[in-house]
Amino acid sequence: MILQKFFGWINIRFRRQDIQHIDKNKDTGAEYAAAIKKFSPMTYQNPFIMYMRPVLEQILKKRGIPCQKLELVIIDAEHDRDEDDNDIENVLYELVQQLNYLMLVTDRPEKYEDFMDMAYEENGLIVQRISKTAGKNARGNLVMDFERSTGICTENMKSGIVYLPVYKRPWEIGENLDIIVPVGYNTLVVRGIFPEDSEKGCLTDEKFVRDRKSDRLDREFRKG
Repeated sequence: MILQKFFGWINIRFRRQDIQHIDKNKDTGAEYAAAIKKFSPMTYQNPFIMYMRPVLEQILKKRGIPCQKLELVIIDAEHDRDEDDNDIENVLYELVQQLNYLMLVTDRPEKYEDFMDMAYEENGLIVQRISKTAGKNARGNLVMDFERSTGICTENMKSGIVYLPVYKRPWEIGENLDIIVPVGYNTLVVRGIFPEDSEKGCLTDEKFVRDRKSDRLDREFRKG
């Protein structure tokens, strides 16, 4: 189990090379635009998973939602999507210390038992679960949708609810290295996320990666 999860992390690490060398020259911009043009929800790999916490912090600030009042809803991925599962785990472990409320919309609750136990034991967080058939009854003010095969969940686009489709629409890089985040059918610009060395064409903060690797391994060994 430890090795399986570690190699899953390795896959995420190397997948991030998709955004490590994006420069502001015309050739790179053309390549990125071409990749977006060929977008398909079934094959898209969101390259901004590693920056999700600062991205969400800015989104909450722009929408006037205090971090203490964040009510996060995670719509689980489909079955047999190992890379998507790694993305969800990445986000959950990155955010868990900041959460006072979390609801998982999933038909495979057993997959999250270890995380739920850890969240309660280490953070006092009681994770709520609900099936996908009852998902429209999920309460929250920020929804992260990790499904691919279904369409945009319009029921999660009610007034005041921030709905982020993780794979159903592309998350793009703007001219000034801003992140253009899809929120429902609209977009929201997030600035200042990338590290200072991004001006040299590198969008990966190596210290961030080293710290994440250390935290990840620590989690796996603590879980045994």
